[in-house]
Amino acid sequence: MLYREAPDPEALVTPPTPPFLPPVRTFFQCPPVFQPGAHRLDVALMGVPYDAGAMTAFIRSGTSRGPDAVRAQAVFAYRGGRYDGPGEPGEACAGWFDVEERRVYLEGAHLGDVGDVPITGGDTHLNLDRITAAAETLAATDAVVAAVGGDHSISFPVGRGMSRYEQIDIVHFDAHPDFTDVIGGSRYTHGSNLRRLSELPFVRNITMVGIRNCAKDVYDEARQRGIEIVTSKDLVTGDPAEVIRRTVPPSENLYVSIDSDVLDGALVPGTTLPEPFGIDYRTLRTALAEVAGKGRVRGFDLVEMTDLDGGVGSARVAAWVLAHFISAIVEAER
Repeated sequence: MLYREAPDPEALVTPPTPPFLPPVRTFFQCPPVFQPGAHRLDVALMGVPYDAGAMTAFIRSGTSRGPDAVRAQAVFAYRGGRYDGPGEPGEACAGWFDVEERRVYLEGAHLGDVGDVPITGGDTHLNLDRITAAAETLAATDAVVAAVGGDHSISFPVGRGMSRYEQIDIVHFDAHPDFTDVIGGSRYTHGSNLRRLSELPFVRNITMVGIRNCAKDVYDEARQRGIEIVTSKDLVTGDPAEVIRRTVPPSENLYVSIDSDVLDGALVPGTTLPEPFGIDYRTLRTALAEVAGKGRVRGFDLVEMTDLDGGVGSARVAAWVLAHFISAIVEAER
């Protein structure tokens, strides 16, 4: 026979999909967490290995490998100087010493890696719903939801998972506005994510930071909708802390989205669409620390890292962005 009859779909038994897939290694060697809510958790880190939102006709993909590329960069060890495995669930961080600031960050904080959201190829809405459900599960524990992608389209489902808050403000760090309504017939690309977030009923203010490649019609529409736009030049030529103080309004609840291409392309050659004339790392760190003081950060994403630069440079930069921003968030809460 050259073919077989297709099985009866009603006869197929599909096992339930777990909410998270356990990680092979964890971010910063922090404890793996298999049951969010069973232990105290200040920050819940999850991988979102999704890159179906990338416009691959003219932009490279590969960001599904971003979470593990970042996990591989042990920029600090959760248990101090020990790199012999992850901590135990419920174990507090020993902290890491920032020699430039001459101080210890994250001492006593509880971080946990819940693993990756399970992604099924070929089903956009199923994947977006799974990402949202994962974010809702973590937000319900009152932990900061820290999502590592993945392409920038994940910002929409992760941000949608913040619906338990009556109002939330968004700060979007990116070289691009990601505010186009439809691209190539799709409303769920990595160039549409901020537009979709803006349509959520609980989203209040939006601030774009680091923009340097933007079509005029997109710029005009964003401004008409009351979105504040801060360019890379604004940050580079001014005091980044003062720029953030002036442009990001005080907030009770914040969601922050960080596209690695907000940095200059020379610093992150492994991002999906590197752009020249970007900001340097210290400027980004200063700006993020200032944002953390604007209100309680309920969730954030760090996206658009690939392993296509032939080395670990971009992933290591991303790991430090993650470490520094989490440190700033925890410090702002103390």
